[in-house]
Amino acid sequence: MKFVDKMSEKLLPIVSKINGQRHLLAIRDAFIITMPLVMAASFMILLNALIFSNAVVQKFVDLSFLSELAVIVNNGTMSILAIIVCYNIGVNLANYYIKSKSIDDPSFNAVHAGVLSLATMFILMPVNTMVSLVDGTSAEATGIFPQALTSSSGLATAMICALLSTELFVHLAKFKKLKIKMPDGVPPAVATSFNSLVPEVIVVLIFGIFVFVLKKTTGLNVPDLINLAIQTPLKGFVLSIPGMLFLQFFSDFLWVFGMHGSSILAPIKQAPMLQSIEENMTAFQNHEVIPNIITEPFANAFGLIGGGGCILPLVIAILWISRRRDERQIAKMGLTTCLFNITEPVMFGLPVVMNPIFMIPCALIPSINLIIAYFATSVGLIGKTVAAAPWITPPVIQSVIATGGDLKAGVLTIALIVLDIFLFMPFVLASNKAAQMRGDELIG
Repeated sequence: MKFVDKMSEKLLPIVSKINGQRHLLAIRDAFIITMPLVMAASFMILLNALIFSNAVVQKFVDLSFLSELAVIVNNGTMSILAIIVCYNIGVNLANYYIKSKSIDDPSFNAVHAGVLSLATMFILMPVNTMVSLVDGTSAEATGIFPQALTSSSGLATAMICALLSTELFVHLAKFKKLKIKMPDGVPPAVATSFNSLVPEVIVVLIFGIFVFVLKKTTGLNVPDLINLAIQTPLKGFVLSIPGMLFLQFFSDFLWVFGMHGSSILAPIKQAPMLQSIEENMTAFQNHEVIPNIITEPFANAFGLIGGGGCILPLVIAILWISRRRDERQIAKMGLTTCLFNITEPVMFGLPVVMNPIFMIPCALIPSINLIIAYFATSVGLIGKTVAAAPWITPPVIQSVIATGGDLKAGVLTIALIVLDIFLFMPFVLASNKAAQMRGDELIG
């Protein structure tokens, strides 16, 4: 127990600083806002695949004319994720400075930071792109912002633009000489715009000059450089088996010390994970080969059975074999919440947090599940994930939805729950033995 306490004392301040870091906080909250849109796109793609374009359904009623609905919804959700994230990062970061009193100016408006973030993102985007013509040939089109840079593929560019432009904007907004003060009778919206006019113009010019010089000297554009230097390596790590297992273990490791691992690691893994599931959704919609095994729905369906630490199997194991009255009481109360992936009543009530007996399996079992699920997917036993189910969707149902209605994925989840129950059993018995040694009265 002393080791656990010492580890917690050293780890908690570090993780608290990371979790409260303004840039990571702005990125995390921006991604949270996109979740309803991802769910909407997933729902329409599932409807299209299972009903509108389904050959079996078409034998009874032809609903193929509705398949265009999925495309229309996708254009307003997944295809503009980078735009939404960019704007919200700028707003979130500016609001942080306002709330922390780092910028003490009543006329400073976070909305301007969001709009400026978008402006700089589009400045960095090339307006020339290669398109395929109906005759099979290719041609260069001008005056077009490619959808690849406004969707999840452009998230790295969006995040960098938002962070840099907002930091510059906030820094310049502190200089009183750069402010244009309007008379008292001027409407607030006009006064705010003129107050931010010079700082915003300077930021826009900085980004514009940088893009101009880069293009003239190297012939390259910024999104390509970012993709080469940051996005591709990060995606390669997050979507690799070692990367997946490291992030899953570290997330659960933080959980058992009472820290929300998923939220802390979100700024690192969200962009590659969103890009991964979007690629799968697009391929599924177009009846192409699904490219990626590792996606966020995959990790949620098989690595978070009952929530962080795979708490649902632990609760079942306790109700099955535990003779401790206190544990059984908490397990009965937490069973319902765990069915909807809400673990806090058990994590802090049992507790699992800072409990040297339950910390070990809760940190390791989710990674074991992911290894098994990855193998099952790679050999074709279950389908790859093609949709994002809401995080409160119960286990089994969640894996079936995520894999586009593959019932075998539900069977695998049931098998993993059974396996996890047996893996938790020795630790439940150890907890009973520890209670008995303390002189606690056991049932039976």
